[in-house]
Amino acid sequence: MRRAFALVAILSLFIAAYSQKITVKSSPDTTAILIGDQIGFSVSATIPSGINATLSTMKDTLASKIIVLGRSARDTVKSPDGNMTVTDRYLITSFDSGTYSIPPFYAEFLSGDSIRRYYSDYSYLQVARPDVTPKDTTDVIYDIVPPRTAPLTFRDILPWLVIALIAAAVIYLLARFLPRNPLKRFIRPPVPSEPAHIIALRELNRLREEEVWQKGEVKEFYSRLSDILRRYIYNRYGIMSPEMTTDETVRMLQKAAVTTRDEMSLVRELLSLSDMVKFAKYVPQSEIHEKSIDDAIRFVDLTCEPEVAAAQNSNGKGGKDA
Repeated sequence: MRRAFALVAILSLFIAAYSQKITVKSSPDTTAILIGDQIGFSVSATIPSGINATLSTMKDTLASKIIVLGRSARDTVKSPDGNMTVTDRYLITSFDSGTYSIPPFYAEFLSGDSIRRYYSDYSYLQVARPDVTPKDTTDVIYDIVPPRTAPLTFRDILPWLVIALIAAAVIYLLARFLPRNPLKRFIRPPVPSEPAHIIALRELNRLREEEVWQKGEVKEFYSRLSDILRRYIYNRYGIMSPEMTTDETVRMLQKAAVTTRDEMSLVRELLSLSDMVKFAKYVPQSEIHEKSIDDAIRFVDLTCEPEVAAAQNSNGKGGKDA
């Protein structure tokens, strides 16, 4: 009888001890993946009732090259017999090919003065490179196609056309209305030591006395005649005639309204004739040379300062005697 009771007691202790065993399992969703593929990895522990066990976790890696991308919230399910199943789900990947061994997970609890642990089995994961070798290795290998550029549309070109037109208009206006030397507009011209008409008449008389056209130097004659008239207009009215064309000089005289119609016609004819001789190789008749210098002296006499003209008239002196 005692032997029977002892056998029952031992059997009860064995059953009780067996019923306290914790089961831990860990495995990937598949055992083979390609580089960069993402798969799930499950870890579960079945814990008997009455035991307060803790399941181990991983943060960054499961093995040397197995990377943990994330972990879902822990799932806990309690069965009718009182056992509790705890499950962790990991999202893993790998960027290096090879076969990797994933260490076991464990569940542990405190039993008396010692800690008892229950481990899962090792898991294995094979990571392979994708097969990119062409089926026929005799095919020609082409270079990488460069990125395509978007075609230009009229809307893309329109802003540049507007800028170009504005720039062309500004350049035209500057060239049209600014003098040849813009800095002279900001420099006060020096006051001549003598009246403008005195200087002009003296130079015209010297030009007549030198008999330049009689020596065959017709171009030199009209070049000097034009320069004398332009310097006179500059000294008399402050118009930058030496830096302007004939049309610009006439236009500025009209704008300033300092000459009569006959005076304007006279200077236009003289400057235009000089331009034709200098630039178009025009050779006037000999009598026109004498008339040109007479007309230049007449223009200076007509446009000299009024008080000077009055003094000359009272003294009975003409422009040719100056």
